[in-house]
Amino acid sequence: MDKKGLFIIIKYHKNPNKDSDKALPVIMMDTDDHPIEFDRIDSAQEFTNILNMNSNQGFHYEIKKLGVKYLKVSQKLHKEDLEN
Repeated sequence: MDKKGLFIIIKYHKNPNKDSDKALPVIMMDTDDHPIEFDRIDSAQEFTNILNMNSNQGFHYEIKKLGVKYLKVSQKLHKEDLEN
């Protein structure tokens, strides 16, 4: 993983659906409901290590780099827009 950029932490919850073993990803937020962001991979890794060591309910934490993949969305044109 590139050391420059913005990094967030994903917390994986156990799925409450008993028929699924797929973990549910949740973005870690601060007290103001903003994603917790790091500008250095080493800071994000240190925080993630602490979270994983202290997890007593089976949660798992991972780092994700922002901007690695993006979806380009174009405005959908309606028939009325094309006529004008």
